[in-house]
Amino acid sequence: MMTISIDPDTCSKCGTCIEICALGLIMKGKGNMPFMPDEVGAFCTKCGNCEAFCPEGAILPEYDTRYPTLSEEATQDITAGSLGLYMRQRRSVRNYQDKIVDRKTIEDIIDIVRYSPSGMNNQPVHWLIVHDPAQVRKLAHITIDWMRSIMDSGIEHPLKPILPSLIAAYDNGKDPICRGAPHVAIAYAAAANPMAYTDSLIALSWFEIAAPAFGLGACWAGFLKIAASYCQELKDELGLPEGHEVQYAMMFGYPKYKVYGIPGREPARITWK
Repeated sequence: MMTISIDPDTCSKCGTCIEICALGLIMKGKGNMPFMPDEVGAFCTKCGNCEAFCPEGAILPEYDTRYPTLSEEATQDITAGSLGLYMRQRRSVRNYQDKIVDRKTIEDIIDIVRYSPSGMNNQPVHWLIVHDPAQVRKLAHITIDWMRSIMDSGIEHPLKPILPSLIAAYDNGKDPICRGAPHVAIAYAAAANPMAYTDSLIALSWFEIAAPAFGLGACWAGFLKIAASYCQELKDELGLPEGHEVQYAMMFGYPKYKVYGIPGREPARITWK
């Protein structure tokens, strides 16, 4: 099942698409020409990363992108078109430069994020910014060790089928937990607050959308969040106040690659009444 095609005349064989593919489905072929084997095409999530980060525009989707354009201008300083372009360029960034983001920049982003909606303006979200890259690596290591304990036990867990591949990747020098990001933002709140989870997701969504305006990229750290819900060692390492718990986490930093295009998405499913 073919999901993408790569133009051999345009492709510079830079290898970006091979590294950027979140599932590792694009491989190096004859003469270093990248390709996706037909037998793995069914596993492609159509995320569009390869298309978005290709500097030559050599990758084309074999599925309908259905990418609309906006031209109508709003009455505010920002136009609907520029806002639409900015938001469509948002990517889940999983490849980072070895560069520290200064605290002032992070604080400026969170100063925007604190205006995100919350139920009855309760504003329950607190932030734990793991700024030290070594500490981020430690959190990833603890998460992998927790995964090993799940595999070595008789515990039934929904992640169990994919844990061997994550552990193997880590043992081979990869970081499938935090993707080598230098920093992690953790939204936490009182466990008893019924709106804490939803409000935290909204706040982190704002964080992710705001990040590119500061030259940054981000990605949801789902495996870290799951481990923080079960692993006592990880909870102890985070050291949240009593009665509080991790709602969700996001890795972030300076992207290693530049976005060159906007991949498509399925059309909106709208019911009118």
